[in-house]
Order: sequence, then C-alpha cells, then structure tokens
Amino acid sequence: MDDTLLSEEVDDFARGVVTVTALIAEEFEIAEEINNLGFTDNLQFQLELGGSPETDLKPLFGATDIAARQNLLSALRGYAEMLVAVASGESVSALYAGLAGTANDLKSLNSGSFNLSHSLSFLESNRLVSDVSFFDELFILPERDKRLLPIVEKGADTVKKTAILLYFDIGAKEDQSSKCSFTYPGNDLTAAMSTLRLCKGGLRSIVSNAIAFDTGIWKDRLAYMKGGGSGNSGGRAIAINRLVRLQKLGQSLDRLLADTQSALAAMVAAHESIGSTLGATQKSFSLSLSETSKNLIFTEKVRALASTAADIKTALADITATSITAQDFQGTPQQNLLSGDSDDK
Repeated sequence: MDDTLLSEEVDDFARGVVTVTALIAEEFEIAEEINNLGFTDNLQFQLELGGSPETDLKPLFGATDIAARQNLLSALRGYAEMLVAVASGESVSALYAGLAGTANDLKSLNSGSFNLSHSLSFLESNRLVSDVSFFDELFILPERDKRLLPIVEKGADTVKKTAILLYFDIGAKEDQSSKCSFTYPGNDLTAAMSTLRLCKGGLRSIVSNAIAFDTGIWKDRLAYMKGGGSGNSGGRAIAINRLVRLQKLGQSLDRLLADTQSALAAMVAAHESIGSTLGATQKSFSLSLSETSKNLIFTEKVRALASTAADIKTALADITATSITAQDFQGTPQQNLLSGDSDDK
C-alpha cells in the first residue's frame, strides 16, 4: 500500500477515536442534565402540592468517577494521536510528555469508578481495569521502536480491552442474557465484541431510570389535574407535550448509547485493519474488501453518532429552555368559580 494511503487510514482512525471519545464524555454530561431536569421538575411540583421535597441535588456520578472515565478516554485518544505521529514520521517526544500524567493516572484506576458489576464479577472487573493500564507501555514504544506495526500489534489487546470496558460501562437498559436472574452472563472477553451479552445496568439503565423518573412526574401532574386538583386545558397541553418529548428524548438517547457501543466494536475492527494493512504491506499481498472497509465503517458510524448526539442536545436544550410556572397549571377564574374556589367564598 502507498504510504500516503496508509497515513490517511491512520488519520481517519485517529479522527474517529477523537470524536467517539468526546461523544462518550458528552453522553455522561447529557445524563446529568436529564437528572437535573427531573430534580427541578419534581421540586416544583412537590412545592406546588405543599410538600417538603429534597432540595439537595445529587449528581449521578461523583467527581472521582468522571475523572476516571476522562483519564481512560484521554489515554485512548492519546494512543490514536501517537499512531498518527509515528505514521507521518513526526517526533512523539512532545506528545509523550503530554501523556505522562495520563499514563501515571491509569495506574490508579479501580473498577469501582465504572459501572461493571451488573455483568462482571469483582475479579473480572479488576482484571479488565488492570489490562487498560498497559497504555503507559504503549506510549513509550515509539521512543524505542519507531515502526508502526509493532506498536499496533502490541496495542491491539489494550485497545480492545478499553473498548470492552467502555461497552460494559455504557451497559444495557434490560437484561440480554437469561443468566442475569441468578449470575453473570459469563462473556468471553477474548471473543468478538458482537458476542457480548449484558445484564441491566450501566449508563443506559441509569439514563432510562432518570427519564422514567421525570416522565413519572408529568404523569402525576396529569392525574392530579384530571382528579380536579387544578389545571386548565393549556396546562394539560403543556404537561402532555413535555411527557411526549421526554419519552422521545429517552428513546433517542438509548439508541445513541447502543450505537456508541456498536461504534466501539467498529473501532476495534478498524484498529485491527491497520495492523492487517501493515502486515500485508510488509509481506506484499492484498487484503480482502471486507478487511479494507473496516476503517470506513468505523468512520461512518462515528459520523452518524455525532449527528444524532447534536440532535439530542438540541432537543434537550429546547426542553430545559421551556419556562413553566405554577400559573400554567392553575384553573381559569371561570373554572374556579364553577368549582366553588372563588376568592369570595
């Protein structure tokens, strides 16, 4: 293969990795925004009812847990950028200096910072987290060997284990294995990622619960208005609109998370394709179309993810920007008189 084409393949892979890691970070931010929205909606409704709701907002993820994910995503992104530097013949010294802190932080990762216990045992979780710490060894390889093939070969397992860890962390909205009712699914982490079966848990489950909590509030509002507590046609329309938009948002977000898992599997395949390309170049033989198209598939999946994520952020921004007050759900003066709720009674 022409060196230019190889460099383009590595560039495309790196751009895909940079994008997908940024999107994963955004997905956790979106989850927090939905949690904030549910908290606000519940606080307002309960106060309208004269209750004493919880007034302290509790985030879905602690600062340490978010930092652990950011560190892992930075390591994956740094590895991809390192491949670009090696493929183009650029110096990796400056890049390595920037990754030194990330490499050091990887050694302190622990499985408790990720959502893995829904589908992996404690020992399996610890082993998986330990495996991704080998990025620090990959970062120093170019200083000893500036050939791309040995780096890609040595990086294959770490890239796959990182993708698997993120895949499990994103999780599942419902059980995908009949074993989930009594044990762990028993996945073979050395097999293709398409064979993975998860139990309910992870970000997809957390987001689903957050959406269900907020939609539950709006269902309660509708029930309260129907029962004669308060409300007018405009208030009911607002509640119905919010209820429908939240459910659509939840459906779109779960598809985004599922597609992100698919993109992670495509990332692993694209990385393997680079290794196959390098091996074929070294041994002077051609690759099959299915092998050469793996990087293109990854690129297309990431492009679609970015578009979907942008639509979801717009939809969420529209929902949160909608100003709703208690007056929107109060009856009109005529309705209050008919129900005997006038100020002169």
